[in-house]
Amino acid sequence: EGTLTELHLAFSREQEEKVYVQHLLAKRAEETWELIHERKASIFVCGAVRMGADVDHALQDIISKQGNMTREKAKAYLDKMQVAGRFVQELWS
Repeated sequence: EGTLTELHLAFSREQEEKVYVQHLLAKRAEETWELIHERKASIFVCGAVRMGADVDHALQDIISKQGNMTREKAKAYLDKMQVAGRFVQELWS
């Protein structure tokens, strides 16, 4: 319990086909919702400020759609995750 069992990496500069974090999250929206809501998973994001904003937006979309809640409630849900230390972003410009 608490052991990392999966790691999904996105590199937009290391390969010909760009892969972005927000796109990986959107592809796995149902699983992402189950992990953060049912299993209380944590999300750690490291990268550029713009990428962090895009990930934040993607997570709000997932929470809103998968959790059947308004955009405002989805943002509040994500804010609560952040306060609890379950959504951490280390961003730089």
